[in-house]
Amino acid sequence: MHNDLEELTLQMAGKTEKTCGQCVKYLSFECPRAEYKDRELNRVACLPTDSVCHEFAAKDNVGPIKKRRLSQADKLVKLCLLNNPVLFHDQHRTPYARIQQNDVNVTLKIRSRAFKAWIANLLWQHEEKAPGSEGIHGALNVLEAKALFEGNEYHLWNRVAPAADGIWIDKADEKWRAIKVTAEGWEIVDQPPILFKRYSHQLPLTEPKHGGDSCRFLEFINLNEEDDATRLTLLCAVISYLIPTIPHPILVAYGIQGSGKTWLFRLIRKLIDPSVIEVLTLPRNERERVQQLDHHWCAFYDNVTKLPPWMSDTLCRAATGSGFSKRELYTDDSDITYSFKRCVGLNGINIASQRGDLLDRSLLIGLQDIPRTRRRTEKELLAEFDGYKAEILGGFLDTLVQAIRAYPSVNPKGLFRMADFTRWGCAITIGLGRSKEDFINAYDEKVRKQIEEAAYASPVAMVLMDWVHSTVEIDGSNSNWEGTPSKLFTALAKHAKDELGISTRQKAWPKAPHVLVRQLNELAPSLKALGLEVITGIRTSKARRIILRSVNDVTSVTRNHVKSDGSDATDANLHISSGFFKLGDLKSVHWSDELYGEHECCVCGYRRLTSQQAETFKGEKLWICEDCRMEWEKRQIESNGMARAKKFGKGEG
Repeated sequence: MHNDLEELTLQMAGKTEKTCGQCVKYLSFECPRAEYKDRELNRVACLPTDSVCHEFAAKDNVGPIKKRRLSQADKLVKLCLLNNPVLFHDQHRTPYARIQQNDVNVTLKIRSRAFKAWIANLLWQHEEKAPGSEGIHGALNVLEAKALFEGNEYHLWNRVAPAADGIWIDKADEKWRAIKVTAEGWEIVDQPPILFKRYSHQLPLTEPKHGGDSCRFLEFINLNEEDDATRLTLLCAVISYLIPTIPHPILVAYGIQGSGKTWLFRLIRKLIDPSVIEVLTLPRNERERVQQLDHHWCAFYDNVTKLPPWMSDTLCRAATGSGFSKRELYTDDSDITYSFKRCVGLNGINIASQRGDLLDRSLLIGLQDIPRTRRRTEKELLAEFDGYKAEILGGFLDTLVQAIRAYPSVNPKGLFRMADFTRWGCAITIGLGRSKEDFINAYDEKVRKQIEEAAYASPVAMVLMDWVHSTVEIDGSNSNWEGTPSKLFTALAKHAKDELGISTRQKAWPKAPHVLVRQLNELAPSLKALGLEVITGIRTSKARRIILRSVNDVTSVTRNHVKSDGSDATDANLHISSGFFKLGDLKSVHWSDELYGEHECCVCGYRRLTSQQAETFKGEKLWICEDCRMEWEKRQIESNGMARAKKFGKGEG
């Protein structure tokens, strides 16, 4: 009876039983059960046709129901969300969206032109209406907010990215594929995780072939076949460009016109980081320079004749890794942040990098003139190189697999300034079928060349070395030269003018003693490698002092004999102090031939070849160099003599 009454009441009210099709939101953008597919809104197929949701609102409900009219921005947001994009932000909190186009996952910046075109196309497909700029702007604001506050954070990389068990390399093709390299091998992955961001200038990598030959790359480079050091270090550097997160050496190619400097950079980019723009021009504006470095994994600059100090600093920071920021808008104080490590290259007729800090990070590649009989057209060379490109890249990947496998067991005794590259270079050399000693010896030869360039690029270093060898007798056994900055400044200026004919009016020559001290501080590592140690930080009650003395072991500054964890191999049982000790703090000094090696002296702080160990009164064991040991013994003899004289003076003898 009750059910009949309810049915009658419903009929009198003009209502029917609740069904999904009777809802005012049915198959609209507001319907929570609508799915946008094949350019149409359809009901989710897996649900019963007669079920209703919690948002049900009958069409013929009592009183008029006002259906909210969606704005164009709302429609764009709902159309976008119906396509199930992955909204997220990167490590710099820049909003991104991963969408699907033609069954391919594509990562786009939400504010990019490509993403704006994509959401505009969604509205055209659904309503055949063009969205206005205000609607697009409002929709982007909402999607950005969802990416920032509801989406996850993913670290995005340029061209190469680290993996838990190896390395990812972005192919940058239309299918958004990537190459994964591990110790077990390498393969092309069709659906890689969210890893990479892309730029419009990038071109796809060539399809690599298994079983390729890495050394075939050298056949296209104008290098002396007898210069094994340059050939090996260059090949290791190029293969290391496929390794992310480590500092890479700055490639400095030099040679006369027509020696193939630009050609070298173009070939490397075609293999590692293909781009529409193969070589770059150094912009003077720092903002443009930083943005250029951020967008190019291999940033190679062509025809660089001279580098100002501020530009040299930027390239150093880009090679070893640093952060940059610039103002986003002139109307607020928001910043755009950049943080990256890049593969940097410079070429020119002369060596453009002259400062010591840049040369320490560089790898010098000298190229010879190409004889007329060997010259070929660019079209012929490119056609031949394209035929071997897949084989060369496959050889690089095969070598990288072997290097990843060998890397954990590679612990060279000597690490150069570019320590990570030194260790990976040894592993890559093993992957090439050679020994790690081959790479150490080759790189040591290149580093010595770079040190000489850094020293003799300065007129002060040239004059100082000549003045020392012709005027001051310093052979390691005689007393050191010591004097004030003013005295050394006057002596060097006189020697430059009278003996060498070098003008002291040139811009590079210091104009005052304190400027000379600053230049000596910059040149100190290079001069020490050449056998002359310069100590400037000495103060007395009267004036500052400078000490010049010879260094017998000139290799001690080019290589730091440390283990891979940064500690000395024979220092495991010794105390490593953060400060220096006084000679009076030492209780005893003893000698051990088994621990002979290069160690940091606890008194002077310099690394020397020594086997002398000192023990403090607190029981700490430390290393001490030969010079400081002799000084300690001298003071011990003087102290014992004074004690004996005092004892006899009291009549106790």
